[in-house]
Amino acid sequence: MSYLKGMIEEMQEIEGKKHRKKKVIVCILAVLVLLTAGFLGYRVYANYKEEQFFKSVKLREIKVKPMTLKHKEKDVFTEAYQKESQDQIDKQKKKNYTIQKPMVIQNAYGTNTTALYYYGKTDRASYAVCTVEAPNAGAAVYKHKLKSKKKYSTTHEYQIIGLSAGTRNKVTMEFFNEENRAVEKQYFYVDIPEDDVIPRILKKSKGSSEQKMEDGLFALLGHDKAQNANIYLYDNNGVNRGRMPLNDYRTDRLLFIGDDMAYSYDFNKIAMVNRLGKVTKTYDLGENYEFHHDFLYAEKQNKIICLVNDKKQDTIEDIVISVDVKTGEVKELIDFEDYFKTMRLLAYRPKKNTYGGTGLDWLHLNSMNMIDDDSMIFSSREQSTLIKMKNVFEKPEVDYLIHGGTIYNGTDYKKYLLKKEGNFVGQAGQHTISVEHDKSLPKGQYYLYMFNNNYGYSATIKNFDWSMFPGTGTMKEGEKSMYYKYLVDENKRTYKLVQSFSIPYSPIVSSVEHLKNNISFGSGTSKTFGEYDKDGKLIYSFYYDVDKYSYRVMKYDFEGYLFRE
Repeated sequence: MSYLKGMIEEMQEIEGKKHRKKKVIVCILAVLVLLTAGFLGYRVYANYKEEQFFKSVKLREIKVKPMTLKHKEKDVFTEAYQKESQDQIDKQKKKNYTIQKPMVIQNAYGTNTTALYYYGKTDRASYAVCTVEAPNAGAAVYKHKLKSKKKYSTTHEYQIIGLSAGTRNKVTMEFFNEENRAVEKQYFYVDIPEDDVIPRILKKSKGSSEQKMEDGLFALLGHDKAQNANIYLYDNNGVNRGRMPLNDYRTDRLLFIGDDMAYSYDFNKIAMVNRLGKVTKTYDLGENYEFHHDFLYAEKQNKIICLVNDKKQDTIEDIVISVDVKTGEVKELIDFEDYFKTMRLLAYRPKKNTYGGTGLDWLHLNSMNMIDDDSMIFSSREQSTLIKMKNVFEKPEVDYLIHGGTIYNGTDYKKYLLKKEGNFVGQAGQHTISVEHDKSLPKGQYYLYMFNNNYGYSATIKNFDWSMFPGTGTMKEGEKSMYYKYLVDENKRTYKLVQSFSIPYSPIVSSVEHLKNNISFGSGTSKTFGEYDKDGKLIYSFYYDVDKYSYRVMKYDFEGYLFRE
């Protein structure tokens, strides 16, 4: 009996445990149900609150009075000036600036007179879209997605460009999260004082093309032969959108290297400027070299290639140097006198050159472009010749010449001439030679395009047969300049004209540039710039007010530097 009783008790205990276990499981399930319900309820409430937040985001005006910084140092491009700016900005950053109440400083680093430095924080990671308008000035709407360190950020720090001088500007800032939902929308007004230094646009002319102009700002470079050392920015309506001061001389273009923009700001100095407008580094060519006409970036070598004068020599505008972006080392690459000794010896020496000096301007290099990683094309105005040099960085050699006349007859240089295919007048006094590669072309073929000034004069080549160049103009007058585009075939050693159209006449200076779909131009002495479509039909042109001319007009969209897609 005791055995049976023990079994019964054991069975009762097991049943009790099962019952208690079921109760525990039921309790756990109940708790889980309650937690899930609570969580779902919280999520529903949170989603409701989030939706209410997004619905509450409306475009609203905020009051902003841009600050200005004080400086003891006057030279913008010195470390001292930039440190003074940064110290004042860092001090202000310690305050609680948000995107609802941002810090805004006009021309914080001294590199763009109408630009704004913008700083504010938020607890929602987002990107910013900025729209700048100046309706009273007739300005085009300037809208872009701003570039920051991170794609989505809680700290918003930007340089806002495109404000117009002498008018009220409306700046709209919109912030979007990863789902492209607006987390903040605001606008504020900024009055920028008149800037009498900026050349006025006197006339805007519409062409026959209905093509839209490309996004970007025109940069007027070398205003009045660099007597006014600035870069002037204009929009597609011809309205001024800022001035970038330089110390002396002009800059011949803007380069974009890594995250920075590079340009010359003095006769022998280059500045690197970051997306906030701060000068981060400068390069000095040294006492012997000074800029003329052009510089570019060789990406593979990480070097800036510059056309320079060597002040120790009795010739000008015939030297090419490189500046190492990392180290600042300056190295001479090509002295063209070494490769064209006969042409140099045959050159007539006038009492004074174009600039009033005595240096012999026998070649007058005025532009260059990379063909591939180690070969380049150069433009000689004095000889109306395009010169290809290969092995530029190791052991330079002349590869070919493109010239439509007879100046190389009887010399060893004639063997370098490419054969002309077709019946057309060669380039004369050309500027801004550029290379265009096309994947549809076979290996060894590419395009060269240029501003063909169509100018028939050479001060140092007295036997230049200009009858080979019918229709060329003089310094005082000419019928037209031309856009010229050649197809070069290095395999056959030939070139031919594949496209040309008329441009307002300018015997000297000037530029053309391929954009995404259009072609921008600057015709120096005619004081005009504008844009053609790809077929050479004018979209718009602008006539500006200066005493002499601008050296070049290039167009920049600042994508990847200030803006992102």
